[in-house]
This record gives sequence, structure tokens and C-alpha cells, in this order.
Amino acid sequence: MLIIAGCTQQQTAKSPIDGAWDVVSVKHISGDTVFDYKGSTLKIWSGNYFNFVGRWSLNGDTMNSYGWGTFKLDGNRYEENLVFPETNTYKMLLEIKNDTLTQTWPVNDSGVVDRSNYYVEKFTRKK
Repeated sequence: MLIIAGCTQQQTAKSPIDGAWDVVSVKHISGDTVFDYKGSTLKIWSGNYFNFVGRWSLNGDTMNSYGWGTFKLDGNRYEENLVFPETNTYKMLLEIKNDTLTQTWPVNDSGVVDRSNYYVEKFTRKK
């Protein structure tokens, strides 16, 4: 009995964003102009890792979107450390309401959005 008890794995708390999510909208707000991207992306979070793949178009230009890396989530503060396709760190605000997740970025170290030039991405959880 003692051997069996010593072999059990310790369960860690699951993050509220763990799982697969579909991007349903991407908006880029720059000054008074709003750019609506058309397309789709699947983003998956697991543990401290994320990856995404998709295709978007804006004003007739189509682009592939893919990458992966690690992340930190502290309340509504989210930091994404992109490893591929380029190494970069993005600071964001993250909000979850029911099965909708919203990322707003960039934010400064205090979590304040630059309202003159920012993005809003909305996701729905895949079933």
C-alpha cells in the first residue's frame, strides 16, 4: 500500500485557458481607423505552452499565421514569449467570459493599453 501511495502523480491546477480556441475576430485599431482581419486561427494552450496556426487577409493581402512559445498568466495580465517564427515578448490583457476569451495588446508594464494603436482578438472555446 505504501508503494502505491508513493507512486501517485501530484495534480496541478489547470489554467482557465487550457484547451483549443478558435479566433472569431481580429481588429487592429490605429488612431481613428479600424482594420478588420478576415480568416481564422486555431490557438491551443497547454500548461505553460501555446501554439497557433491560421490564415488571414486584409485589403486583399493574405498571410499565414503560425507560431509557438511559452506564456505566463497572472490574473488578467498575460505575457506571451513567442519562440517561432521570431523571438518576441508580447504583453496583453486577457479576459474570459463564459466560452469567450479576449486578448488586447500591446499593454505597458502597468497593464495599460496604448489606445492609439492596439489589437483586440476574440476567441471561442472549441468543444
